[in-house]
Amino acid sequence: MLKIYNPGRHFADQLQGCYYKNFLQFDIESKNFIHTTDIHEADIIAVQGHTLFGQDQIYGKVEHIRSLNLRPEQKLLIMHIFHIDHCFPDKRYFLFARKILQQEIPNQFAIVHTNFALNMEIQYDFLFNRQKIYFTDYNRIDLKERLYVMGADIKNFSLDTIKKQTDRKTNSIRKFLCPNRIYQLFDHERFKYRRQLFDFIKQYPNQGHYSDFSTGEVLDAENPLVHNFLPNGGWYPVADHYYQGTFFSLYCETIPGKANDDYPYRSITEKTWDPLIKGHFILPFGYQGIIDHIKSYGFKLPDWIDYSYDCIEDNDIRFDAYIESARKLMALDINDLMKLYERDRHILVHNRSLFWELPYDSLYDKVVKFFAEYH
Repeated sequence: MLKIYNPGRHFADQLQGCYYKNFLQFDIESKNFIHTTDIHEADIIAVQGHTLFGQDQIYGKVEHIRSLNLRPEQKLLIMHIFHIDHCFPDKRYFLFARKILQQEIPNQFAIVHTNFALNMEIQYDFLFNRQKIYFTDYNRIDLKERLYVMGADIKNFSLDTIKKQTDRKTNSIRKFLCPNRIYQLFDHERFKYRRQLFDFIKQYPNQGHYSDFSTGEVLDAENPLVHNFLPNGGWYPVADHYYQGTFFSLYCETIPGKANDDYPYRSITEKTWDPLIKGHFILPFGYQGIIDHIKSYGFKLPDWIDYSYDCIEDNDIRFDAYIESARKLMALDINDLMKLYERDRHILVHNRSLFWELPYDSLYDKVVKFFAEYH
């Protein structure tokens, strides 16, 4: 067991952020990480790492860490487990941060990240863990004020039977759901594919469900109280009736390709996990190889969706091929989709079951291993 410094639910500063909101991973492994409110008796101190990777920010972070007056044997975890729009750190950033921190701080440290294209430091599958605990183990944690879920409660994560039924709002069964938010103001390169996908699905009016922030159209959450939070961002699972009244989800993942020049960033987020756990077939556009990455967990995908685009290296060419796969799906009528759904419903049941069957990715085990091999 390791003692982790927990300054309290409402504590927040530039060094550690808000512990209660940011550090769900230590609650997931509550038997391994023992919380203490005394920073000087802690084995591990977690530091928010989102602003760590710039020349200006890192020295300010160093000063904050020095001010803690830590004992030499205490260790630091630099947490970079959430994506921030212009900051997808790759090997260059980690090498830069490690060089400066080793020069300026005597304590051992590790950077914890979610980039599966990078094996250095501690690679941690937090985003899968987050979905697993929210949907299958939520009675073990207090959801109030958790980061990204805004005003969500247990109702947002309770799951209904995998089935197809007429949507209660449209009184119809439609083909698709696009759970992406279509941002108008963000200028990050990765959003261009989301906008292009939006332009594509608008060609199929009344055949699916999607959000359009330009018109104020936002997909409902399972708990309507959450709706008031949605214009401000955050993550929430959209209501079950969208999944029950459609057959497949098509969407762009957070990282649709190489985020930093020639240095890849690979990560699977709630955009993929939500449809799989809600009982949907999926057509994701992401980095090259995302389909094989999804399958590596044990998830099954149907043979009637064309995933051949996944092997194409160039982002734009891969996206064009992705749209062709989407066009083939749109050409199927509702009766075709219903027959395929009934034939392959066992795939959906299998995929949902994996969220219960797969173990949590253990940060504790990785921390112990990393510091045992520290050099």
